[in-house]
Amino acid sequence: MSHPWFAPPPALIADVVAATAREAVRAMSLIPVRGLARYAEAWTRLVAALPELLRSDSGAVFDAVSRVDVLSTVQELVDRDVNEARLERAVLTLWMALAGHRGLTAPLALPGPFRQRVVDPKTARLIELGDVRGVAATARGLVVLARSGRTTIDAFAVAPLPVIAGAALVNGALRPPDPSVADQVRRAADLVASALPAGWLERITIGSGEGVPREARLGVEAGPAELVAAAVRGFVRAAAAVDPPLHPSGLVVAGERRLDPAEALAWACGNAAALPWRADRSRAAHDLALDLDDICAVAEPTASGTALLDVLRAVAGDQPARRRALLVNVDASDFVYSFQFGRSVERRCAERGWRVDRLVIETGIDRDLAAELGHAIPPPIADGSEATVSSEADPAGIAAIRRFAARQYEAVIANVRPKLFYDLVESGVLATRSLLWDRHLHDGLVEERGRRGIPAARLSALPIRVWSLLGQADTTLPLRLVETGLERGAGHAWPMDLEFFRSDVHPAPSRIFAGGDSARDWDLFVRAVRDLPLEVHLVTAHPPADLPPHVRVEARRLPLWRFRDAMAGAAICAIPLVREIAAGVTVLPMAMALGVAVVATRTGWIEQY
Repeated sequence: MSHPWFAPPPALIADVVAATAREAVRAMSLIPVRGLARYAEAWTRLVAALPELLRSDSGAVFDAVSRVDVLSTVQELVDRDVNEARLERAVLTLWMALAGHRGLTAPLALPGPFRQRVVDPKTARLIELGDVRGVAATARGLVVLARSGRTTIDAFAVAPLPVIAGAALVNGALRPPDPSVADQVRRAADLVASALPAGWLERITIGSGEGVPREARLGVEAGPAELVAAAVRGFVRAAAAVDPPLHPSGLVVAGERRLDPAEALAWACGNAAALPWRADRSRAAHDLALDLDDICAVAEPTASGTALLDVLRAVAGDQPARRRALLVNVDASDFVYSFQFGRSVERRCAERGWRVDRLVIETGIDRDLAAELGHAIPPPIADGSEATVSSEADPAGIAAIRRFAARQYEAVIANVRPKLFYDLVESGVLATRSLLWDRHLHDGLVEERGRRGIPAARLSALPIRVWSLLGQADTTLPLRLVETGLERGAGHAWPMDLEFFRSDVHPAPSRIFAGGDSARDWDLFVRAVRDLPLEVHLVTAHPPADLPPHVRVEARRLPLWRFRDAMAGAAICAIPLVREIAAGVTVLPMAMALGVAVVATRTGWIEQY
């Protein structure tokens, strides 16, 4: 492979280490004091000494800051606290690494005791300082302030560590590994020596999870492919932070994780480097090609990234295209139901072996999906890519659609409003077989078509099928859709997530539930329940006046999971509606899914269910 990030020369590795360390040094003065706990005073003195240390020998400072236990902790402390054990290990390792620096005109003291075992940054051995009073980094080396007096660190060395490919080998508990494991890793390193980024790895850890900068983490049974993949992706990750290869505009979805495209690219590079040692090279090359497709769906390469992607494509070779679907799921008003609808689409695509590119609505502070669901947001189901927009008017939406339009799909599934629908039409995305879920599509569809001057015949010629909430199930589509050019499809009931709309709450046999805010006839409801010998639970932001005492009101919006459980806790769900307005079509199927009896105003919308 002819890209410098594969088997990089020592000078490039030194440049990447120095650039990474330089950023970490800048970050050191930005760390909040509260995050440094009992080391705050010592850290303040170190930051004050940094200018002189950098002037006299910046390389020694960069080497100290770029150590495995130091670098990632310093980077993280700027934004968040880390646990006490990790903080102690980072600070102690940094002091040990700086000891002997010729710019130390005065000792830098660090208070003990130290409960964490550390790897000596100068020698491959484990150190346990224990109940000492502290240490001091001086120009002549590290001084340990033991209870019995001053001494050197040698007295606290507990075990030597094997060195493989220039890196110290430890297990996940920071102890020497089993000799058989060390022999296995040594044999693997000998096989892949020419492909390893020599000088980058400081530590190889036998354990689960992903390594921090300058560390490769391997399972007990790991072979040469796993070693070279971990080493290369770690270096590429650091190199990409210095010289970004991509302009990201979304995320890659892989193995139920959402990855920044640069992170996905680092994994692709590691897998490419490991390809000669994979047991099934054909399958590995095929998977690499798929990963590259996902990356390119949500990122544009820089000049350096273009060269890197060319090398990776050459390594992957010509591969048959994987079947894909496009899901455009942008409905800010019903973002929870849209999320559930999207997951059902993903599930069906995954069952067919399809990857999925997604354009979805952002969830966050204004749309707290986890709070609505009552639990953490579940991971994505199908591998592929994901771009997000804040609304249908977000310019990022049309940019994503243009990227997707250059790709081939087995199917397109869309839950959108008119503006984004016509954007899809004009981009050519809907030229493949497509399914539209008409939850809000009908609202303004005719007017938007007229504004854009798109003839109905153009829509009619597209291979589009519509599921419309407007029509009755399994009947023809409403006239307003047909006149627009959307002629194929049928009415379809609201698709409910039956897993979510299942509750462990036991219903009270003498309770009536009513809730919602859209087109509710609360005056009628109050007249109906006023003299009933039943408990009434009313959830609405607009409760009527003069409520009888047996009506309990929650005059605030409940998260969806609490609304669901409140409904499940009743024997009857009442849905009093103002006629001639489309309303009640979410609460009704919720009650049906929960098995709660329903009393509702007779409207066309209610009857079709």
